[in-house]
Amino acid sequence: MRVFILAIGLIFCYFPYTQILSIESYTQPYALIGCTLGAAVSITTLAYNFPKADAIALFALAFVGILGFAINCLPSPTEQDLKSLLMYVSPAAFAFTSFALYHERPELTERIIIGAACIWLFVGLVQTLVSPTFATGFVGVWQDSAGVVADSGRGTLGLAPEPTHHGFHMMVLAATLAVVRGRNWYSVACIFAALVFARSSSSLLALGLGSALFFGLQSKKGIAMLLLAFPLYFGLGLLLDSKVLPDSSRIVDLLQTAYESPTALIMSDYSVNVRVGGVAAGFMEILDSYFIPQGLSGEVWKNQVSAVLSKYPWLFNISDSGIPSGFLIIIYQLGFIGIILLYVPISRFFQRQGSGFENWLIVCVVFVFLGQYLLSTPGFGALYGLILAKRLANARAENKLLTRPTKSQLLTI
Repeated sequence: MRVFILAIGLIFCYFPYTQILSIESYTQPYALIGCTLGAAVSITTLAYNFPKADAIALFALAFVGILGFAINCLPSPTEQDLKSLLMYVSPAAFAFTSFALYHERPELTERIIIGAACIWLFVGLVQTLVSPTFATGFVGVWQDSAGVVADSGRGTLGLAPEPTHHGFHMMVLAATLAVVRGRNWYSVACIFAALVFARSSSSLLALGLGSALFFGLQSKKGIAMLLLAFPLYFGLGLLLDSKVLPDSSRIVDLLQTAYESPTALIMSDYSVNVRVGGVAAGFMEILDSYFIPQGLSGEVWKNQVSAVLSKYPWLFNISDSGIPSGFLIIIYQLGFIGIILLYVPISRFFQRQGSGFENWLIVCVVFVFLGQYLLSTPGFGALYGLILAKRLANARAENKLLTRPTKSQLLTI
């Protein structure tokens, strides 16, 4: 029964937008409910195996979030205040559940994630080739935008409320598949889906920034990438001039703009401006506040929106629900305390433990959560827990190899 609860919780983690009851919210509560139950029935497993430093970091994030919510939002919290609270308390439930299930049943965990990826890939393929409205009924009220979004040149919704979230989810799935048993071909298919089915420029940007950082952290490869920058730039120009790429693709239009004037890219596309520009403006606001905590109340940021738009005239618009960044919104709300609390979780994404391909994808996913993908989305906590579980499994496997007697030792027994 316990494994069944853990499995149900993990399944909902990879279908975070699927609506059973109609709720006007992007992310549905079923993953959080299932994973909270999963964590509760796995206390013994977690107590003996979950890394202590990471458990402390997750509990500290939840405690500070609850404390900040009580101070800033009670007694009359708004819906946005409740969403802010979820960013602090939900990562622990997702991480504990994915860790516990992988620790006890790695094969079952692998099958769940592969199955989820295959369903998302199938839906994206059918929406791209046959009908953009296929299976969009699972995302509730946002299904009505599927045809309009496709006609505008953007990608498909998949099982998400918008193409960007479709692309980001496929990026997270790609990294997750690389972590569990190194399913690299499935990961490549998910990246393909993010770029071709979802046509997500934000996913492309995350891949680009993640690649630059990943290779930059490796001295020899970093130098090689810098030397390749100019031929790659001119190679992009030749590719665009060859007209091999489809003219109707939004990503191709953005690549064309980036090639002709890289600095003009942020001003040429509304979505890029709002998402990337919103992150940049939010970061500047954090610097201007000297990392002083602003509190969890959504009214603080909402009252600041007009001033932000006036301060940065190049910014077309910005969300009134907070900085469009999973990491930066926490740092804005908690200031320097947020940096301390996020240090341990983020640092795990930069610790090498598998193949170069796996490490590269995990670094790229960091930029997904630096973008408009909140930590209350199950993908962050679930991937975090799997990274920890995989590291523990690798350490125990290496320890067994070290302690296994050699042939000569066996002969002397």
